[in-house]
Amino acid sequence: MNNIAAQIKANIPAVPRPRGVKLPAWAQRINEHLTTTERVLLAWLVVLLIISGILTVVGLVERNTRLIAEDGGTYSEAAVGQPRFINPVLAGTNDIDLDISRLVYSSLFKYDNELALQNDLATGYEISEDGKTYTVTVRSDVAWHDGESLTAEDVVFTIRSIQTPEYGSPLATDFSGVVVESPDNSTVVFTLEEPYAPFLSSLTVGIMPQHVWEDIAPANAALAEQTLRPVGSGPYQFAELKTRRKTGEVTEFVLARNEGYYGSHQYLDGISFTFFPTHEDALKAFAAGEVDGFGFLPLQLRDRADRSSAQVHRLLLPQYFGLFFNQENNPLLADSGIRNALSLAIDREAIVDEALKGEGESLHIPIPPGVFAFNEELGEPTVNIEAAIQNLEDAGWHDNDQDGVREKDDVRLHIKITTTDWPEYVRTVEMVQQQWLEIGVETEIEHYGPGTIQQTIIGPRDFEVLLFGEILRAEPDPYPFWHSKQVEAPGLNFSKFANKDVDKLLEDARTTTDQEARREKYKEFQGIILDLKPAIILYRPYYLFIATDKVRGIDANHAALAAGRFNNIEEWHVNVKRVWQSK
Repeated sequence: MNNIAAQIKANIPAVPRPRGVKLPAWAQRINEHLTTTERVLLAWLVVLLIISGILTVVGLVERNTRLIAEDGGTYSEAAVGQPRFINPVLAGTNDIDLDISRLVYSSLFKYDNELALQNDLATGYEISEDGKTYTVTVRSDVAWHDGESLTAEDVVFTIRSIQTPEYGSPLATDFSGVVVESPDNSTVVFTLEEPYAPFLSSLTVGIMPQHVWEDIAPANAALAEQTLRPVGSGPYQFAELKTRRKTGEVTEFVLARNEGYYGSHQYLDGISFTFFPTHEDALKAFAAGEVDGFGFLPLQLRDRADRSSAQVHRLLLPQYFGLFFNQENNPLLADSGIRNALSLAIDREAIVDEALKGEGESLHIPIPPGVFAFNEELGEPTVNIEAAIQNLEDAGWHDNDQDGVREKDDVRLHIKITTTDWPEYVRTVEMVQQQWLEIGVETEIEHYGPGTIQQTIIGPRDFEVLLFGEILRAEPDPYPFWHSKQVEAPGLNFSKFANKDVDKLLEDARTTTDQEARREKYKEFQGIILDLKPAIILYRPYYLFIATDKVRGIDANHAALAAGRFNNIEEWHVNVKRVWQSK
């Protein structure tokens, strides 16, 4: 024991005692009676007591305080592509334009994170009994970023600009035949030719300042300097535009907090967008810590978002993907027995798990959950291979030559599926091919780039089965997708579905001002689609975006568009402080 003590003593460095400092008498007496081993153990005990005390104090502080957001800091986001028109009249087809416009401009109404319509510039509205006149009152305390007052005249100017053909606004059809007037500075009156129940959703378009744009010819609007140096009334305002000297490409778009914003207080001092040519380049910048977020994370890159502080956020949009049957191009699909068999063989959960890597939710009707009038009473069909096979047997389709594919009257049960060349959609149709082969259906696959498929396949309806997605309004109007008048382009009735009952339900639902009656009509419509199967709805993919964990307050759930991830931008923050909780 003494030898061990001697070794311990020899390995403990002497701690010099400051000159003039003496231990108290009682401590000296204790020290004299302790062995070296006991002194070491005592020293460790004191250290442990100090650590325990510190942890106790820390725990006490954490239990009795809370973190709250604090002003300051910025958020930088990577984006792929280039900004073109930061102008709500023109920003309908470019996600970057929509993202920035969402932060710069205000609208009469806006959606919250549950797709509930809220007042923004509007303080209220009234709808006439015939559903044709909407009277909206406008806030009187709103200023443009340049200090000028926003009035109802700016709203009128914006809508009339959208209606002006020379602007070429992609929103023109939303306001076709609408008369807009302002009887005073705080009132706007919209008069429709026919009642249109989802009209308020059209009023989520950003409002632009008349005094900035009125002297610019509509035909020249796309070339105006103001398209990239916008003046709005939203929570953030234009601060700086950085470009490459030789090419003129925009490298960064910087926004600063609008100190005069009429809405909720914003914590971030500023927001910037940095632009990259590819998603891979954008992800590399995020991984290297050059930006705080990435506005759209493609599914195939999800597993490469390996920055330790990365938080993947999932946004639910009012959209769905499905297999649309063109019975004219393949008469076999006109057989309801075959369509039922094809549906019974589909394992949606397996497709979501593998093709979407779990980043989505299975769906079987053309209005998704969280969207007005979703019919939760229509349960998802279960996979039933035996029933699918029986359907085909009953219809006279048999595999007589035992090659795995059924025939009838020397005709093979062959179907061709067309889709885009995005990896998750190609994998989806590959899985459908495998599942249909289990019941003896031979499937051929072809895929094209997004531009090609729109022009050569979807427009002329040159397909047998099309895997594609449809994006609804937050306030759904299935009319463009399922009414018989929409079977030809630019209509979006891909299946060329024609059903008098559905036509009547869709016509009545979009014109009634009775929300409950409208809900019931849409529920009945969904039941008919599920029953007749002009298409097999498969799933709703998540919209993925990422940000570091230093960016707090993000509350992305449902949104009408991808830009809706900024719905609660006022609550985003990077700085925090700890305050005592009141008892």
